[in-house]
Amino acid sequence: MFRSRWAVTTVACVAVAALVSSCGSSESSAAAGQGAVDTNATLSVGWTQAVTTLDPHMATSDLASFRFGLNNIYDRLFTVDYEGKPDGMLVTDWTYNDDGSRLVLTLREDASFRDGTPLDAAVVKANLDRARTLESPVVKRSLSAISEVSATGPYEVTIALGKPTDQLPYLLAGVAGLIMNPPLFESGDPSTTADGSGAYSIESWAPGEKLVLVRDRDDYWDADAAKPARIEHTGIPDFQAFTNAVAGGQIDIGQFQPGNVAAVEGRDGLVTVPVEHGVGMEIAINRNAKPLEDLRVRQALNHALDRETITEALYPGSRVRWQFVPEGLAGFDESLEDIYPYDPEKAKALLAEAGYPNGIDLGEIAVSSATTPGMVDVVQEQFAAAGIRFEPRVLDGVEVYTQFASGRYPLLIGFSSAGISFAAGLNTRIGPTQNPAGTTPEYDTLIAEVTDSRRTEDERTASKVELNKYLTEEAWGVPVVWVTYPWVMSDKVGNFSTEMDYATTWGPYDLRYLTVTE
Repeated sequence: MFRSRWAVTTVACVAVAALVSSCGSSESSAAAGQGAVDTNATLSVGWTQAVTTLDPHMATSDLASFRFGLNNIYDRLFTVDYEGKPDGMLVTDWTYNDDGSRLVLTLREDASFRDGTPLDAAVVKANLDRARTLESPVVKRSLSAISEVSATGPYEVTIALGKPTDQLPYLLAGVAGLIMNPPLFESGDPSTTADGSGAYSIESWAPGEKLVLVRDRDDYWDADAAKPARIEHTGIPDFQAFTNAVAGGQIDIGQFQPGNVAAVEGRDGLVTVPVEHGVGMEIAINRNAKPLEDLRVRQALNHALDRETITEALYPGSRVRWQFVPEGLAGFDESLEDIYPYDPEKAKALLAEAGYPNGIDLGEIAVSSATTPGMVDVVQEQFAAAGIRFEPRVLDGVEVYTQFASGRYPLLIGFSSAGISFAAGLNTRIGPTQNPAGTTPEYDTLIAEVTDSRRTEDERTASKVELNKYLTEEAWGVPVVWVTYPWVMSDKVGNFSTEMDYATTWGPYDLRYLTVTE
């Protein structure tokens, strides 16, 4: 059953780790969202990044497109619950055959499009065939395991797989699993218009700026969702302007950086809820670039970074990141915590042992424009103390990953996600199309074991721990911090919780059950 347990939770003030969040100074702030639900209200959602296409299959960022309104327009096949496990949305049941070569999906029978077309197996087949064959930045690659899709019943879809994998339910919980009415992509333009089975259609669309949705049906299958009459998704890349919009009431809800939330905390009518995300800062390493092919040099980078100081100063209330899986998700290994304690002298010794007694000069490195202000300066200073020198090159927050993948830069400083699943996250961060160093036979063996649907969940979890340990001990990157993001919202916003779908992986980006009270 799709209904997630967070949907019945009203917003409350929460303290996580060392972050002490204010719930406003008025009594109404402490009882956020507990008035009568206003079904004629507009919910304004602010993001620091907007999107330039409405076509889910042509998304350049799975996460950005999903959260910027597409999940309000389109229903999806799966979702990922608070514990990081797949659950059905349009899918009510799914099973693999014994050899893992086929995945059978059973669809709900009460979803439809506005023209009366049922969202049935033929519709899902048409969408998946387009998604897996259309030349696209993200989606085609994510569905590469699919060899054929068949409608084997009115509401039954059978997916033939080139190899056994448990990843499809996760991947189909993102933009790859958003289902369009086929005439839209057969004869229309899904980049600028939309036709979904969701409760909302487009009122207006300004690419890269704003998407306004209006609820225009009363026959939507999920009666608990889609309460606001309108939803406005606005992109505000300048954080000062973003803060002003929240403080001034132009934005009802938005995600803040931990170091910036003080600007609005304590204001009447606003509520702050910190949420632990599977997203944070990481320094990606191109192991093909000299001298980073040497494990000792990569270990030196890890010992040269004072993660505790960075976390406390720039990401208060967040968790230091030592490994590739956050605590609470399958694959986390307690023994890896503090594996690379801050020790610039040890970093120097490792460099000398590798043949660099005078340190190393990495030249120009890639830096995401979305990186927290001050982060690069701190890294540069700490690395320099260990004899590691570089010059930052700031690139667009989306373009930077393509530039890094081209092999031009030895390091990339930016945000990275644990992923909608462990394997999907690795494919995005360090897979062969994202990191020019590619993979190794050891990695390939372990990732196959992690995703093999023929194995038990316990066996796959054990392999996740082993793969996480391999990546950490081989220093395939420099993890820095898992960010606890403060979400700031009007006290009229209800049904926000730290246990939303996606909360521990991508973050709480499925806001379909939020309400606005009178």
